[in-house]
Amino acid sequence: RFTVKERVGPDGDVIIPLDIDSLEKAIGEIPDSVEAVAVSTLFSFANPKHEKLIEKYLVENGFTDITLSSEVLPEIREYERTSTTVINASLKPVFRDYLGQLEDRARRIGVTGTWLVMQSNGGLIEPEVARNQPLRTILSGPAGGVKGSQFIGSSAGFEDLLTLDMGGTSADVCLIKSGEAAVTTDWEINGHRVGVSSLDVHTIGSGGGSIAWIDEGGALRVGPKSAGADPGPACYGKGGKEPTVTDAHLVLGRLDQDFPLADSLKLNREASKNAVNEKMARPLGLTTTEAAQGILDVANSNMKRALRLVSVQQGYDPRTFTLLAYGGAGPLHATQLAAEMSIPRVIIPPAAGVLSALGLLVSNTRQEFVSSVLEQFNAVDPGDLVERWKELGKEWGSGSEDKPVDLKAYLDMRYVGQSYHLRVPVSQIAMDGESLSRARDRFHDLHKRKYGYAKPKEPVEIVNQRLDVIGQIEKVMLSCERERGDRDAFLGKRNVVFPEGEMETDVYRYESLGLDESIDGPAIVHSRDSTITVMPGQKARLTRDGALIIEV
Repeated sequence: RFTVKERVGPDGDVIIPLDIDSLEKAIGEIPDSVEAVAVSTLFSFANPKHEKLIEKYLVENGFTDITLSSEVLPEIREYERTSTTVINASLKPVFRDYLGQLEDRARRIGVTGTWLVMQSNGGLIEPEVARNQPLRTILSGPAGGVKGSQFIGSSAGFEDLLTLDMGGTSADVCLIKSGEAAVTTDWEINGHRVGVSSLDVHTIGSGGGSIAWIDEGGALRVGPKSAGADPGPACYGKGGKEPTVTDAHLVLGRLDQDFPLADSLKLNREASKNAVNEKMARPLGLTTTEAAQGILDVANSNMKRALRLVSVQQGYDPRTFTLLAYGGAGPLHATQLAAEMSIPRVIIPPAAGVLSALGLLVSNTRQEFVSSVLEQFNAVDPGDLVERWKELGKEWGSGSEDKPVDLKAYLDMRYVGQSYHLRVPVSQIAMDGESLSRARDRFHDLHKRKYGYAKPKEPVEIVNQRLDVIGQIEKVMLSCERERGDRDAFLGKRNVVFPEGEMETDVYRYESLGLDESIDGPAIVHSRDSTITVMPGQKARLTRDGALIIEV
C-alpha cells in the first residue's frame, strides 16, 4: 500500500487537493514486479476527480492494469469498496490472459460470434466489461446453475424453488421466490469482502468426493476435505484409500459398477467396501452397510443445515417450496432431503450434471449501476431520486437501444444507526411521494421477514439507489427427444439399501423413459450425467421438457 496526500469530503468537495509530489514519490516506490494497481481514496464515490488523476499519472509511468474504486464500486463504505477494488485488480491480469486465449483459440477452430460472460449476479456481460471488472464473475459457475434452475422450474410450473447443486467437492444451495433468485451484496471470498451483487448462494464442503472421517470425540464426520477427481473416491481405482460419499452410495447399491459414471468411468465396489469397512465400520463397531448409511446421513445433515440457512433463517418455510437438484450427485440425495424436510416435491432437470451450462444459454445480459444517497427518508425528494436514476441510465449509454431492455430500480434502505442495509425493489422509476412511501413499507416487511422484527416508527435512511439494465435475449426452447428405439427404460431389479432397510428396487435408464411415464419408488434412475434416487413411497413422472418430477 502506498499513500498520497489528498482529501475529498463526503459531499464531494475537495478539501485537500491531490499532492502531485507525494503521488510521484509513491509511484516511484512501486516495485517493477507489480502487474496491477488498485486505487481507492476516501469519498471517491462522491467525486472521482483525484482517482482519475492518479490513474493518469500511473498510465504515464507505464502501468496498464489499473482499477479505480469509483468505477468498480462507487458507493459508501470505504473498507468494502477498497477490498472489492483490490480483488478486482488482482484478477485483471489473469482474466485478461484467459479471455484472450479463449477468443484466439476459438477463432482458430472457426467459432465466431459475440462472446458473453456470466456474472455472479446471474446476468451476462460482454468480454470488455469482464476484462475490466473480472470480480463480477467470481461465482459465475454457481450462478449459471441457479439461472438454469429458474428456467426449468418455471417451465414445469414452479416459481418457488430451493436449489441444490452437488458436485464432487461441494454443495451450493439457493432460494428462488416468485421466479427470482435471492441477491446479496454482503458476501466474501476467502475471507475478503466483495461489495458487488451476487446471487445469494451458500456453499458447503459436501460433495460426492467428500471424505468421511472420525473426529477426536469418536463422531463420524463428512467433509470438507475432498478426494477430488484425482485420486478420487476409492471406487475410482486411482489410488484413493479414503471412504467418500460416492463410495457409500456404491456400497448401498444406489450406484452400480455395471453403470459407469459419465458413460466411461468404471467403479469398483470391492474397493469402496474395503475403504468404508477399514476406515469407518471397524473403528466405530458398525457393519459396512451401517457405516455407509451413516456417511450419507451425515452428508444429508450438512445439506439440510445449508438449505435451512437460505430458507428458514431468511423467514421462508421450506414446506412451501420445491427442491430442484442437479450436479452429478444432487439427484442422489434430493429425495431423502425433501422427505426429511417435508418439502412436497423434487425436480430433477434434464442433463442435471451440466445444468450450469444450460443456465448460460437462458440468461439475459445485465448491467448494474449504483449511486450513493445517504439521506434520511423524510428529507429525500422523489424528484431527486428520479433524476439520479436518469443519470444512471445515461451511464448505460447508447448503442443498445435497438435491443429490448428491462429497467429494474432498487433502493438500499436501513434504520438510522444500522450498519447494513436491505435492497428494496421499486415498482417504477417515475417515483412520487406515494410510491416512495410504499418502498418504505416494503422495507419494513423485508426487515421483519429477515430479522424477525420491524420498527415502523423508527426513522429510515436511504443509503444507495440502484438501476439494473437487463437485455432480453432470444428465448431458448427445450426439446425432449427420447432415445427409446429398441432400448427399454426398465433395466431390471437389484437390492438397494434405504434408511428403511434393504429392498428389491426397480432400475431404469433415464434416456429411454417415455414422456409422462410414471415410476413408483423405490427406484434408481441412471442417466449419463447423474443418478436419481426415488425413495420408497415416492412417485416420479417425466415431463415433456425432460424433467423428472418426484412427488414426496
